[in-house]
Amino acid sequence: MTDSEPFFRHSLRVNDYLCQGCTTCMRSCPTGAIRIRGGKAVVNGNKCVDCGECMKVCPHKAIYIKQDDFALIENYGYRVCLVPTTFIGQFEEKYKTKAIYSCLKKLGFTHIYEVEHEVDYMVDLYNQYMDDHPEIRTFISSYCPAVTRLIQVRFPSLVDNIIHLRSPLELASRVIIKRLMDEGARRESIGVFYVTPCAAKIAAVKYPVSGKETCVTGVINMDFLYNKVQLLLHDSDKDVQPINHALTSRGVLWPLAGGEAALFKGDHYAVDGLQNVLNFLEKLEDEAVDAPGLVEMRICDQGCVGGVLATNNRFVARKRLEYRARLFDRLQRTRKPESRNYDPEFTKYIAESMDIPEIKPRSIYKLNDNFAEAFKMANRMRKIEKALPGVNCSACGAPSCAALAEDIVRGEARMDTCIFINRHSKASEEAIRSIWGERVRSKEINEDNNDNNQ
Repeated sequence: MTDSEPFFRHSLRVNDYLCQGCTTCMRSCPTGAIRIRGGKAVVNGNKCVDCGECMKVCPHKAIYIKQDDFALIENYGYRVCLVPTTFIGQFEEKYKTKAIYSCLKKLGFTHIYEVEHEVDYMVDLYNQYMDDHPEIRTFISSYCPAVTRLIQVRFPSLVDNIIHLRSPLELASRVIIKRLMDEGARRESIGVFYVTPCAAKIAAVKYPVSGKETCVTGVINMDFLYNKVQLLLHDSDKDVQPINHALTSRGVLWPLAGGEAALFKGDHYAVDGLQNVLNFLEKLEDEAVDAPGLVEMRICDQGCVGGVLATNNRFVARKRLEYRARLFDRLQRTRKPESRNYDPEFTKYIAESMDIPEIKPRSIYKLNDNFAEAFKMANRMRKIEKALPGVNCSACGAPSCAALAEDIVRGEARMDTCIFINRHSKASEEAIRSIWGERVRSKEINEDNNDNNQ
């Protein structure tokens, strides 16, 4: 696989004008996907998993997430806003859910459908999958696409532990399309637009791991839509109902850390936050922990409310969703439980379309397709790493000496980019200039400045 044929496609972008090449993003990346070239951050598409950590830590706001043009919704007669409950949690409790939906309709959507409306069906699908695979001891939820990609590139031996089912947003998109078509809508006139709290879900929609076609038409950044709704909320008090019945507390809490795992009987685990996920996966791979049952994982702290596109504080948003969950729970007690009246043919279609037949490992450590050549390269990489100082200063434009050794073996860097190895040669200066750009001042310039100051 070459750099021109990346494993994944991505929604994260670097604004070269704002980027200062400060290395903050490079040092925080869990897969070592970022390098500094020409004084700017450069992302290796084969290693990036769209976790958004680089965007969170960038002090210059130079990393952003590309979204679809909002005007795209006008191309469809039926414009469905696929809303995750995380979006509702961005607003103060004083705003009723129906008021938020009212604003979305004022912005041009014709229908509102909540992603988590189908969580009970997802639980059924998960349980069926686990029953069908008794040979697997630890099942990792596939809900967070950043976790799935992280496992593919950094923990490839665990790919078979991932539940091979697509996400609730894919299930919800199919259900709403089915309902609208049953009411007489033509498929080509239905546009389904998902409001995303993170970069990973954009990548998952645009370039799904399964390779199967998605039913989601476009993706809208949550912070963008939140600001538009907030401007309208002060005069939005009309009674607007979504196309479905009210959410249950189970659905409201699903995207929060622990909200998914709590719906399963028996042993289950909830792990959230990048470092916690990394530590757990490392121990799971090394068989240092025994975790039978379901493992829910969220790259973002506190779950989806901690996504990089969530506008408000994750702890505040979590509290707001817990408050709304209690409200929905009280409402549900006064209502007749809603039944999922799907005909057998549609149920079969859903089950088949939600299945992911294969999740392939995408090891970032693969050096060459030829085993003998890869073995030689690995030996050379170890020797180079031993020759390097081991201080991990990042002056070479790589996050560590080990990463520089890999870059050298791959032909993407040179030994003299290490300032400790060759600090005074002209060749070293040119190599370092290729990394840091014009901020590198030559010896001659420094000497001229010293002469002028005397």
